[in-house]
Amino acid sequence: MTASFDFNRSPFSCLTAAERDRLSAALDISYFAAGHSIQQLGQQVDALLVVMKGLVSEEGAGDEVVFYGAFDVLDSKSLLSAKACCTLRAVEDTLLWHIKRDVVMKISDGNSQFAAFFYADVARKLAALDHPLQELQPRVGDAVLHPPCWLAESATVLDAARLMKSMHSRAVLVQDASGVGIFTQSDLRNVVADGLDAQQEAIYRHISRQLICVKAEDDLHHAMLLMMRHSVQRLIVQEDEQICGVLEQIDLMSALANNPRSITAQIGRAHHPGALQAAVKSTQQLIISLHRNGMKITLLAELLAEIRHRLLSKLFSLLAPPEMLPYVCLLVLGSEGRGEQILNTDQDNALIIADGYQHPDLQRVCDDFTAHLIELGYPPCPGEVMVSNPVWRQSVTAYKRKMDEWSRSASSENVMNMAIWQDARPVCGQSALFDELRDYLTQGVADSAAFLSRFAFPVEQFATPINLFSRLITHAGADKNCLDLKKGGIFPLVHGVRSLALQYQIKETNSYRRIQCLIALGYLNESFGRDMSESLAFLQGLQLKLGLARLAMDKPIDNLLDPAQLTTLERELLKDTLGVVKQFRQLISHHFKLGML
Repeated sequence: MTASFDFNRSPFSCLTAAERDRLSAALDISYFAAGHSIQQLGQQVDALLVVMKGLVSEEGAGDEVVFYGAFDVLDSKSLLSAKACCTLRAVEDTLLWHIKRDVVMKISDGNSQFAAFFYADVARKLAALDHPLQELQPRVGDAVLHPPCWLAESATVLDAARLMKSMHSRAVLVQDASGVGIFTQSDLRNVVADGLDAQQEAIYRHISRQLICVKAEDDLHHAMLLMMRHSVQRLIVQEDEQICGVLEQIDLMSALANNPRSITAQIGRAHHPGALQAAVKSTQQLIISLHRNGMKITLLAELLAEIRHRLLSKLFSLLAPPEMLPYVCLLVLGSEGRGEQILNTDQDNALIIADGYQHPDLQRVCDDFTAHLIELGYPPCPGEVMVSNPVWRQSVTAYKRKMDEWSRSASSENVMNMAIWQDARPVCGQSALFDELRDYLTQGVADSAAFLSRFAFPVEQFATPINLFSRLITHAGADKNCLDLKKGGIFPLVHGVRSLALQYQIKETNSYRRIQCLIALGYLNESFGRDMSESLAFLQGLQLKLGLARLAMDKPIDNLLDPAQLTTLERELLKDTLGVVKQFRQLISHHFKLGML
């Protein structure tokens, strides 16, 4: 009876030998003639159903009908509630395997990967499947933490120095009516340098209240990101909302085998553009190492964005005369601006120039910036969206005129330019120039339903590569059948979220934070928002895996994925995430009335 049951297919491929034996003993077979009902929506469920032979239709709460064939699992999500989530009908004569529900549930209790397939929401499923990798990640609480050293607000600087010496600490904490402050070795040095009497000087005059905190259960790489982002050497560690310790930079660095901070130090020490090449090479190795160790894709992208933005800022600062920087603002655009780019792709950057400002070296600086980025491994943008192109190097007033032009006519080119600009992030120079333009950008279009519909319309440009039979749709390539991961999956999510962000004037550029804002403002269902975030992270993870494989073969990076090269688990998750993409496209189409265009 069980000889033809394929345990190599998902979700059964993750079962142990003992679990397979247990499941085999619970197998039974049933027959349904063509046209006969297998189960009705809301009916009690006592078994997991798997198609042995034939064709089955699934009818849910909506109008869409999905079809399943040999070895497909039917209505797996109903097993948790023991109540059918859909109606199943035999389209042709069909044989089904029945696996008793209580057996499946007992196996699930001890196998989180197997259990994940019965979760209704994609976010929970991906989180469960990601759990084994996350357990391997170093946590803040696992590092060497220094116990918090407390002083009263009435203490003196000398009291702080003595406490630091006795406790071998580099900082003390002070609690007063205004909250908690921190006094560090750097503050002590400043007191001495200013000639103040440490014995008489009250410590509360010198404490900083800008505490950068991290949770004990957070990933150590997240702590590294916070140190880099805020340029601090220590973090306050909290557990159950209480301060439990202090994490020093030196202890963090020793706890991490791969240290992003050392790369930013390389960038900081560079005195000429060529010196940045070492940091670029180190960054590539860091990506490979962290990805191999299972680092969460969203955190990896944030870390790399922080490193790359520092590199671009340093390069521009090395090329531009110091007197130029207060009058210009360098922007990164596209996925770089969203903080979602990990591997080096083509350049996307622009420059804002203060009205009336001129400098004889401005064009040379921009041309050199583009040329040096090419030398560092950033190919030129095919659309020439680079500071070396005068179109993307303009004054504030000139950009405002461009934005007015874009908003008056929602041509494909204007929509693309508006989308590029909406993802912009300043990395060097006078950021106030960007703030003015960002606010100006949304004023003219946020209330224009016609423009917003045209802006959102590109989500309809590429079909989601999954059909009514829940089969992945591929197209023949040079030597394999592929689907475009970016066009069919990533782009509809990113641009749909970007369209909602434009409508509701959300200033965040990162797609994940935009989703969080949309949920917080009540414009997006919380459960579906989580599914979207996890789906986007999974798709971008596949994109990174594909890119690294192409680089290892010295081939150019593309987004063409051959599903046959994925594991069974990855293929099933790809189907789930593309299902979320398809649902989101329908939401965007309805919200912006794209069917009327």
